Amino acid sequence: MNPGVTAVVVTYNRKDLLIECLEAIQSQSYPVSSILLIDNASTDGTHDALNDKGFLKNNNFIYCLMETNLGGAGGFHEGFRRAAKLKNDFIWIMDDDTVPEKNALEELISAERYLNIKNEKASFLASTVFGENGEAMNVPQIDGRVAPNGYSDWYRYLDEGIVKIKNATFVSLLIPVDSIKKCGLPYKDFFIWGDDAEYTQRLTEKAGRAYLVGKSRVCHKRKNAKALLLYEEKDTGRMDMYHLFYRNNLLSSRFYNKREYHKILCSYIREIFVHIIKYRNFKKAKIVIKGICESCFQYPAFVRYVKKQLKIDT
Repeated sequence: MNPGVTAVVVTYNRKDLLIECLEAIQSQSYPVSSILLIDNASTDGTHDALNDKGFLKNNNFIYCLMETNLGGAGGFHEGFRRAAKLKNDFIWIMDDDTVPEKNALEELISAERYLNIKNEKASFLASTVFGENGEAMNVPQIDGRVAPNGYSDWYRYLDEGIVKIKNATFVSLLIPVDSIKKCGLPYKDFFIWGDDAEYTQRLTEKAGRAYLVGKSRVCHKRKNAKALLLYEEKDTGRMDMYHLFYRNNLLSSRFYNKREYHKILCSYIREIFVHIIKYRNFKKAKIVIKGICESCFQYPAFVRYVKKQLKIDT
């Protein structure tokens, strides 16, 4: 019997891209059992567009309209929570600007079956992500942790196009519902940026290894295809949210890897001086300072939440 898959998509004011994403999900060679859409209170006519395309009349389409914009983190938190109750075996998650190739899900399922034969229980599997011009995007971090013989074995299944990874972004991940039961839900208070890195690291540390599947490909039609970099940011609206980027990275690294945390903190402190001394940009310096300060004040609440999700006594 083929395992059931719930596709989970989070959207906010990108109705045209959303329709393209949903149509690509519906056209998969391995059909999903249901599609669960979390709409973060869109104001661009998303509901009408869904109705015009017939999605709202589909019994396998679950439309969840939030009262306010919960951000990507809050949206996925809600999506995971609801999808885990649908009694399917997996959830397949992505942003609304993700367009999976026709066999993307089939290749993820095939890789999961292959790993099972090898007695590998994956905590999640990730698709390879490319931009509209074929450029690499959302590249996950390879898991370089050593095997019992002292060597890193990230390339063990390279002949099958499968590579062991440490974490990934929420752009086409296949996650067993059992992994969610072990690790709980994403941290919704991150709002945006870093929630996926923290959650997938939680998965790999507590629910098993994770793998990148080379044959599963998606196109990420993100407006800005570059990595996040405050030095180059010119969009004032986006710039005002950058303190969340710094805060969230510090919260995660402090919890999972103290050595890495101190490296990141030092790099952020250096960045403050670069913004002030080299660029004379005090606004950007204040953004970094704000992120660092917020991470200090909010760390206890973050720790309590993660430990509660992992059922660890505090």
